[in-house]
Amino acid sequence: MKIRSAIIISLLAFFFYSCSDNDSLTDNNSRLWYRYPAKYWNSQALHVGNGYFGASFFGGVEEEVVALSEKSMWTGGPAEGDWTRAGVNPDAAKSLPLIRKAVLEGESQKADKLITDSFFGSSELFGNFTSVGSLVIKFLNHETSAENYQRVLDLNRSLGLIQYNIGETAFKREYFCSYPDKVLAMRFSSGAAKKISFNLTMNIMQDSSDIVISGNTFKVRGVINKNFRPFVVLIQIKNDGGVVSKEGDFLTVREADAVELYLTVATNYEMKYPDYTGDDPEKITNDIINRLSDRSFEDLKMDHIYDYRSLYDRVKFSVEGNTEAEKLPTNERYQRLKTGESDPGYKTLAFNLGRYMIISSSRPKTLPANLQGVWNAFKAAPWAGNYQSNINLQEIYWSCGPTDLAECQQSYIDWIDNLSISGREIAKRIYGTNGWVSHTTGNIWGHAAPIGGHPWGMYPMGAAWHCQHVWDQFAFTQDTQYLKVQAYPLLKEASIFWLENLIKVNGYYITAPTVSAEHGALMTDKGLNPAFHDSISSKYHYSIPGVYQDMEMLWDLFTNTSSAAMITGDNIFADSLLKIRQDLMPLKIGKYGQLQEWFEDIDNPECHHRHIAHLYAVCPGKQIDPFKTPELAAAAKKSLDMRGDGRFPDQELAAGGNWARAHRMWCWTRLLDGNRANKILSRCLTKRVLKTDSLFSMRNMAGSVKIFLWKANYIVISSSMVLLLFRGALPKCLYNHISMG
Repeated sequence: MKIRSAIIISLLAFFFYSCSDNDSLTDNNSRLWYRYPAKYWNSQALHVGNGYFGASFFGGVEEEVVALSEKSMWTGGPAEGDWTRAGVNPDAAKSLPLIRKAVLEGESQKADKLITDSFFGSSELFGNFTSVGSLVIKFLNHETSAENYQRVLDLNRSLGLIQYNIGETAFKREYFCSYPDKVLAMRFSSGAAKKISFNLTMNIMQDSSDIVISGNTFKVRGVINKNFRPFVVLIQIKNDGGVVSKEGDFLTVREADAVELYLTVATNYEMKYPDYTGDDPEKITNDIINRLSDRSFEDLKMDHIYDYRSLYDRVKFSVEGNTEAEKLPTNERYQRLKTGESDPGYKTLAFNLGRYMIISSSRPKTLPANLQGVWNAFKAAPWAGNYQSNINLQEIYWSCGPTDLAECQQSYIDWIDNLSISGREIAKRIYGTNGWVSHTTGNIWGHAAPIGGHPWGMYPMGAAWHCQHVWDQFAFTQDTQYLKVQAYPLLKEASIFWLENLIKVNGYYITAPTVSAEHGALMTDKGLNPAFHDSISSKYHYSIPGVYQDMEMLWDLFTNTSSAAMITGDNIFADSLLKIRQDLMPLKIGKYGQLQEWFEDIDNPECHHRHIAHLYAVCPGKQIDPFKTPELAAAAKKSLDMRGDGRFPDQELAAGGNWARAHRMWCWTRLLDGNRANKILSRCLTKRVLKTDSLFSMRNMAGSVKIFLWKANYIVISSSMVLLLFRGALPKCLYNHISMG
C-alpha cells in the first residue's frame, strides 16, 4: 500500500517498561542542544544539509568555523574507455573458468590466489570523497566571556541556532541549508545596533584555489586534487547597516546591525555517462545567488521549512518519557543514560535525528548519501566515503519506504540506473555475458568492477542487492510508470546476468566466484573454522563453495523481477525466473540448529562475525518468515544467538559497528522479538557505540578520531521504526496504542 498521508505513531513507554495514554512529543526530543561550543567535528559539531552539500557548524563565540562538503567533490574519474584503469583486470575473463573449476573441486585457496592475481583490477581511477574546506568567521569585540550560551539543531524545522549574551547584548546566529534554493543561509544579529563585526575567509582543503573578493561577494575558484575538475564556492553578503570591505583574503564587516550570508558550492559534475561532465560551476553558483537577489532571509527560511516538513512531518513518534530528563541538554541526558538512569525520550530523539539525516543528505536530483552522508571534513574520507554495497549503502535507505520517504531514495535509484551502464561493460568484459553486475565498492563515476582484496573485494552481489531497493521503490509508491520505464529494465538485466552465470552442481544452482560478505574460515586440524575470520594465515580460505547469502539474494531478485514482469506483461520471462528459482541451492539447517552460511556445515558457536550475510533471507529479504517458514525462522534465531548482539574486538580486525547492530535489530524485529531488538538499541545509545554527547558515532583510526555519521543513522532509523511497523513484535499492552494514517 502506498504510504502518502502522515503516519501518526503514538508509542507509550515502548521499549521502556510501562504503558500510559500520554502521546506528547516534547521539544527536547526534537532538538540537539548544548551549553558550550563544539570542539571536535567528529563528535560535537552540528550538521545541516540539502542533499547537494553539507555544512557543520561549531558555534565558537570568538570564531565560528563551518566545515563544508559537496557530494560531487571526488578525486578519481570515469573510465571513458580505459577499463583497465577503472578496475578491469585484463586477465579476468580467461581466469574466470579456472577460478570456477577450483571452487567446484574444493580448492578454495587456489581459487583465492587466482582471484588475487588475475581477477581483482586496478583502483587507479576509483578516487575518494573529499572536503571543500572550512568557512572561518572571526568576530570582533567578543573577547569577554559569553553567558547564557546555547547551541541548537532544531530537527522539527531543520534549523541551526547559536545564541549567547556578551555583557548586556544578546547575539544570535541562524543556519539552514535549503534544498529548493540550493543555498546555505546564515544570519547574524544582535539586540543592539552596530554590534556585528567580523572577518571572513576560507581554509580550502584542496591544493589549488584562489580567493576573489569583490564588493559584497566572496568567491573561491579551485580544482579538485588529482583530477583537476573545477569547483566554486560563492558567498553573497547582505548587511543591514555597517561597512563591508576587503582586507587581503578577508571579507570584513564592521558595525552592522545584522548580516545575512548566502553560500553555495558546485563542481562541473553531472551524473551522465561516460564523462560525467555538466555545466561550469561558475555559472551554476552565479545563477543560484542571482535568483536570491530579491528574496528575504525569512522568505527563504519559510520555503526551506515548508519543503523539509513536507517530508519530516509524515511520521510522528512519541513516548511517555522522563520530563525532568528531557529538560536537560543533550550531553547531560547522555551522561545520565550511561549511569543507568531512565530517559525513554532519548530514543525518540535518536529516531527523529535519523529522519533528519536522511532528508538532509539525500534528495531527488542529488547524488545518494555515501558512507559520510553528505558531511566530510577530511581530504580523503574514511573508507573513501564510498558507496559500500555489501550492506552499508543499502542500510542507509532501508527505512525510506516504511517511513514514507520515497523521494529521498530516488537519488539512490537514479545512481543505480547510471551504475548499470558500467555494469553492462563489466558483465561483458569480465564475465563474458549479458545483463549487468556490480561489486562491493561504488563511487560517483559508475565504478562496478571487482577491486581490492579478500575478503571484501570478491562480492558480485552488489547489483542484486541494489535491485531490492529498485523493487521496494515500486512496492511502496505503486508507481507503474516508474516500474515500466526505470525499475523493470534494471531488474530484468540484473536477472539476465545471473541466469547466464549460475552454475549447476548436483541438480542445484550455485554462484562462483563469490565470498560470503567479508567472511571466510581457517583450516584447522578439525576442518574449516569460521570463528578465526580475521586471522592472517596461509591456511585461510575465502572461496568456500555454496554461499547462501547469494542464494537468498537471487531468490528475492528472481521473485521481485518475476512480479515486475507479470505487471508489465512479460509473462514468459516471469515464468522462466520462477523455474530457475526453484532450483537454487535450498537453505539448510546445521548441526547446531542454525541457518547455515555455506553448504558445508562449518558454522561455529564461537564465531561472532560482524556480517550476518546468510540472514539476508530474514531481512531485507522475504524468503524466511516466522509464520510461513517457522523452521527456518527458528534456525535464523539460532544463528543470531550464535553471532551475538555486540562487538567482539578479539575477533575483529575491522569494526563491527552500528551497521552490524542495525541488521541484527531488523532481523529480530522481523522474527517478532522486539525486546531483543530494543536491548541492542539501548546498548548502542549508551556504552557501546554512540559514545559521544551528540548522538553521532566516532571511531579511532590511526591515532585520530574520525566520524561515521551514517553509523548513527543506521541505528536510529533501523531501530524504533521497524519495531513499530511490525506490530507482532510489540508488547501486548502497546498493541492498541499505534495508529497509522
